[in-house]
Amino acid sequence: MLARFSIAASLLFGHISAEVACKTTPFDATWPNTEEWNAFNQSLGGALLKTQPVASSCYENNPFNSTLSCDEVDENWSSSAFHARFPESIDYPYWANSSCVPPSDYGYKNQGCQLGGLPEFILNAATERQVSIAMKWAGTRNIRVIAKGTGHDLNGRSSGAYSLLIWTHQFRTIKLDAEWPRPLGNRTENVAIIGSGINWGSVLKAASTVGRTLVSGQVSTVGLGGFIGGGGHGPLSSQYGLAADQVLQATIVTPNGDVLVVNEAQNQDLLWAIRGGGPGSYGVVTEYVLRTHPIPQNVVQTTLSMSMAGNNTEAAMSASWSAMATLSSCLPDLMDAGIAGFGNAVTTKASKLSSKAFSQGIEASFTLFGYNTTADALVSALEPIKSRMIASGSNRTLSVTISKPTVFPTYLSFFENLNKSPEQVGQISLISSRLLGRKELTDIPLETLRSHLQNISKSQIEGNPSSLIFGMQGGVGPAQAQPDMRGAVNPAWRSAYIHLISAGAFINTTDSAPQDALASAAAWTEENKEAVWRQWAPGSGSYINEANPFNSNFQEDFYGGNYDRLVQIKEKYDPFASMYVLSGVGSHLWEYDLNTGKLCRH
Repeated sequence: MLARFSIAASLLFGHISAEVACKTTPFDATWPNTEEWNAFNQSLGGALLKTQPVASSCYENNPFNSTLSCDEVDENWSSSAFHARFPESIDYPYWANSSCVPPSDYGYKNQGCQLGGLPEFILNAATERQVSIAMKWAGTRNIRVIAKGTGHDLNGRSSGAYSLLIWTHQFRTIKLDAEWPRPLGNRTENVAIIGSGINWGSVLKAASTVGRTLVSGQVSTVGLGGFIGGGGHGPLSSQYGLAADQVLQATIVTPNGDVLVVNEAQNQDLLWAIRGGGPGSYGVVTEYVLRTHPIPQNVVQTTLSMSMAGNNTEAAMSASWSAMATLSSCLPDLMDAGIAGFGNAVTTKASKLSSKAFSQGIEASFTLFGYNTTADALVSALEPIKSRMIASGSNRTLSVTISKPTVFPTYLSFFENLNKSPEQVGQISLISSRLLGRKELTDIPLETLRSHLQNISKSQIEGNPSSLIFGMQGGVGPAQAQPDMRGAVNPAWRSAYIHLISAGAFINTTDSAPQDALASAAAWTEENKEAVWRQWAPGSGSYINEANPFNSNFQEDFYGGNYDRLVQIKEKYDPFASMYVLSGVGSHLWEYDLNTGKLCRH
């Protein structure tokens, strides 16, 4: 089975009792009949959609009447922006049991064209009233509810079998207010009031027209809901805190149909929960009021690269790991100096050395940027680190370079350059991650840090390359977030500098059914990745939106000490236990079987 899952209810709501073992499916006598669905659709003003997988046109007789040609589907299948256009479509199809993927798509065992792990019906919502009607209707009938904005999700939280999906795509308003009155006290804030269905690229363009910006995702097509619900990091989070730290108010429709405004004066517990306490669990957010910030006057960007010089000798491989440890240990100081960025490190294919042992080196490329600075200042900050890295070996074993900096005259031009290539999605490995602070990076011996980096870079197939992604998104911003703006986001963010992702096990959905492939990958990752993190950073945690969702200790690693309180809040606002997502709050009491689509209590 994929995971462990449930929220125990103690009261009766409508005709749903705490004794109901599983969510209702079309195979149950209690599933609404066609007349009931039609009446439901009428109550929504005709906004209910029957799921139509876009790749249906690639199958004989187009069983779900897709309006797209198969050629168009094939051409765009690896584009995240393409999947965001359609309510049922997701970036990583194995989370929906590889249901109705194009037959030509590599990496997926052909499951035929059926709904499978996709939702049964979709509400193309335009108003809170529609969401309210739908949430209450589904709750009283024991039907699972899923929310989707853009569907930019690594862990399958915007899809689910036999569910009603609430699509927030039409909530796309943006209003900028330089003097928004806070509910308590005689204070105003410069804010953006934003519909939850829009993406960050559109938000930043609008804010830039009045000289403001926001803490957004790094990818322009990412939406607001799931991003903020998990905490939310991006290019400006090291300066101003996480996206969840910017939420002043939100409008949310809870599973029992209540439309609530949450802020510092009312429904404070729910405000706390949606500020990073996990997406897809408490209701459907339709609008956020987010703090804005002055737009940087410029952004200066460069690339720091490290590779092994000459042949991959044993000396060069050893030096590369020492240099990688040196760079990693310097990142907190670099971030305290105002520099942010991200890096990719890839192990080389193993060589068989004279010692008859396989050995690997590592090579890295870091994109680094500073705000309101100069090219000379950025290079000057990096030169000492470059020298220390080269000292790990020699000019004959290592090549460390700093590229000529690029000066972007506006933050928007910098952001658009980051997104100049469309984001590609599809088959990936199961990732694992950890939030690392000074204690794990700077305050330990370099040899110990080097050993941790080597261990966490282990590949599932011995000798094959593996990769690490360094996110420089912590530091001063999250650490200094105002106490009254902090919510349920993982407390480990407050001392973290680096969000480090390690590629885990390959998800082999070519030869295996998705559930079996995910279970195999999860078992390997638990033993070979999570165990290393717990040794390296036992008191830390992970960023829920980019982590291993099968982590056996997800309650602590994703939510810190907040989990039990979050369960109580979920029970209060989701009395039907309508909303379930993998590794979400309360999910430890449920089990979702991808093969059957059934979601049942333990």
